[in-house]
Amino acid sequence: MKYLMMIILVVVGISVAAHEGHDHGAPTFQPPKGGILKTSLFGHFELVKKKDLVSLYLYSTDGKPLPTKGLTLKSELELPRKKSSPIDLTDKGTHWETQVQSHGTHRYSLKINIHNGKEKDYVTFTVENK
Repeated sequence: MKYLMMIILVVVGISVAAHEGHDHGAPTFQPPKGGILKTSLFGHFELVKKKDLVSLYLYSTDGKPLPTKGLTLKSELELPRKKSSPIDLTDKGTHWETQVQSHGTHRYSLKINIHNGKEKDYVTFTVENK
């Protein structure tokens, strides 16, 4: 009986420890504008695409909108089988915007490098054309 209890405790302990590696930085809220969420050091970024217009919104860890002031973004458009090219994001105060000409591809990636003067991070969005 002692051995059976020890085996059960070991199995339960191993299964509990196996769950420690999942991503705790994932957003715990739904994208407010129905876009794609990615997490960075600076908060959660939501990418919203409407035709060729791409908008990027920043939220705190609890889902509240954050101002864009103090952050510098540089972005690259990566089309399938083509070199990546820089694109400009226009700061609108509450979000950033850009026009993306995806040239008829079914999917593209948008890599956003974020700087605040001291820290750097990046997020990469894979965008499906519908």
